[in-house]
Amino acid sequence: MRFFIALSPSADVAAALARMQQTLAHTKADVRWTDPHHFHVTVKFLGETDERLLPEIQARLTAAAAQVPVFPLEVEGVSRFPEKGPPRVIISRIVSPDQRLTKLHRLIDSALGGIGLPMDTRLLSPHVTLGRVSSNHGINRLLRLIEKHDLDFFGAFEAARVELFESLLGETAPDRRYRVVHAASLVVPASAGDAGT
Repeated sequence: MRFFIALSPSADVAAALARMQQTLAHTKADVRWTDPHHFHVTVKFLGETDERLLPEIQARLTAAAAQVPVFPLEVEGVSRFPEKGPPRVIISRIVSPDQRLTKLHRLIDSALGGIGLPMDTRLLSPHVTLGRVSSNHGINRLLRLIEKHDLDFFGAFEAARVELFESLLGETAPDRRYRVVHAASLVVPASAGDAGT
């Protein structure tokens, strides 16, 4: 079973990103565009994982999320991976103004490392994948358009829960589906009106 841990953007942010996909698709570049229902911000990729570990993964994910207050994320710009050479992935960048996304990642990474799962060796580079490049057809037109939209702002959303997804792979990328196996809530700070009660 293949798993990953991620945050889901709000509906309005997903809609804004879907509109950008349509703009980029007008270049007729050979790109497999992500289904907007599948937009997510990966916090940790687990890959093939023994399902017997699921109860412990869920418990540790819940404990890690309970140490991080709800936080805002901003979605901005259109870019590509890698930054140089032939592009493989078209993305929009995620900005965590107070760095709580980095804290959440570290807590989850450490918690799951404690049960023998591999820990991340690279810095977190948060993003939403808009599409995956299949060939060089139309790629120059696409890259020119990406540069024009590098500073676009697609909105902000509140990260209030982190989810464990199972990746259900079809024979082709369009058949790929994701299923939420577990959701862990972040801490909701007490409002000023609740102080002293």
